[in-house]
Amino acid sequence: MRELIISLVQTINGSYAQDGWSTGVSTKTDFEYFKSLRRRAGAIIIDRRTALNPALPLVNAPGKALEHTPVHVLTESDPEVLSGQLEERGLDYRAQHFSPDTLTRVLESIESVNDTLVCESGPNLAYRLLDAYPGAELHLSLSPRYSRNSGSHFSQLEASLELRVIDAKTVHDQVFIRYVKA
Repeated sequence: MRELIISLVQTINGSYAQDGWSTGVSTKTDFEYFKSLRRRAGAIIIDRRTALNPALPLVNAPGKALEHTPVHVLTESDPEVLSGQLEERGLDYRAQHFSPDTLTRVLESIESVNDTLVCESGPNLAYRLLDAYPGAELHLSLSPRYSRNSGSHFSQLEASLELRVIDAKTVHDQVFIRYVKA
C-alpha cells in the first residue's frame, strides 16, 4: 500500500484559512515543512477548489521542482466537467472521481513517480482520506497565530474520527503533529 501524507495548517484556535486560503494562516516555518513534504511526493492530490483557484501557481509547471510530478484532483462531482475546466486553464492535472466507498481503490490506481502520495487540501478531503485510507498520516501544522475575523475559515464538516499522535515537534513556535487513525 502506498504511503499517504495529508498536509494541513491551522491557527491555534482552529482556523484553516484567512480570506479563503491557507496562506493567510501559514508561516515561513510551515511553508518550509510543506515544501519538504512536496519533495517526497510521487504524486500530489488536491481538491477541486484548490485546482480551480486562479491565484495559485501551476504545481507541476515546466522548470519547477515538481515538473514531472502528477497532480490529481479528487472530486465527488463529474470529473469530465472538471477536466474541461482544468484544460481551459492550461492545467496539467488529472481529475479523478471518488466516493467514500471507492477512495482506497482510486488512490491505489493514480499515476505516481514513487509510492508517496501527498495531499494538499482542506479539512473536508483530509477527513475523507483519513477515514478511508488505512495508514494515512495527517501532518497538522499549528500556526502560532490566533485568527478570528470575517476572513477566517473553520471546517463545517460534521464528522467524528479518532486519531492518535505518532510524533510532535516544535520549530520556531510552529508545532507539527503527526497523526494516524486510532
